[in-house]
Amino acid sequence: MINFFRKIRQNLLSEGKTAKYIKYATGEIVLVVIGILIALQINNWNEGRKLNQEELRLLSEVKSNLETTLINFSRDTLLNTASITKMRKIEHYVNNDLPYSSELDEAFATFGQWQSPYPITTAYSTLKTKGLDNITNKQLRNRIANMYEFEFVVLHNDYDKGEWGIIQNANVFLNKHIRSKNSKQTARPNDFEELKKQLEFSNILSKIIAQRETGLKLYRETIIAIAGLIKELEYELNSRI
Repeated sequence: MINFFRKIRQNLLSEGKTAKYIKYATGEIVLVVIGILIALQINNWNEGRKLNQEELRLLSEVKSNLETTLINFSRDTLLNTASITKMRKIEHYVNNDLPYSSELDEAFATFGQWQSPYPITTAYSTLKTKGLDNITNKQLRNRIANMYEFEFVVLHNDYDKGEWGIIQNANVFLNKHIRSKNSKQTARPNDFEELKKQLEFSNILSKIIAQRETGLKLYRETIIAIAGLIKELEYELNSRI
């Protein structure tokens, strides 16, 4: 093809058709430029398609992580609700000065048992490494960042750290007055009648109940936020398929 165009130019020059040669050469340059621009456009299109596919893959992975986290958090709230019910049962016995019952054995084992929030963050960590700007939808990008950098952090700091603090401060007292049974699935106070008189025990009990109720509130708020973000991700993914 190059030889063909070269022969045309040589013929035009040999025939003395300079004006036609200039026009032809100019046209040839224009064609080359157009070809380059088309090639660049195709390359840009391919790169854009690759970036779009990568973005959708990252969004899909974030959505999958959030769905797993939603299931885990829903399970956590059920277990923590059950532990509060058991703690309330102990409180009922103490406040009404009732004699000990074996139904409290499971309740006394729940003092140090609560479900900590463990969100799945693998996809978000990858997204941060690659750059949050890979998410072209600014509003969605901010919602994802807010979920991982704020919502989950609040749940951890305001709830989980509070639980650890209460239990660590109460451990000496609890270990002194309560003994574990059956691989810590049940426990029983050494002297329930004496324990009922201990103001420190009542304070520990009320603090744990209050903390876990706060945790449930935060869990439920976070669950609602996760469900909403999953819907936004689903819409974004479906609208760009």
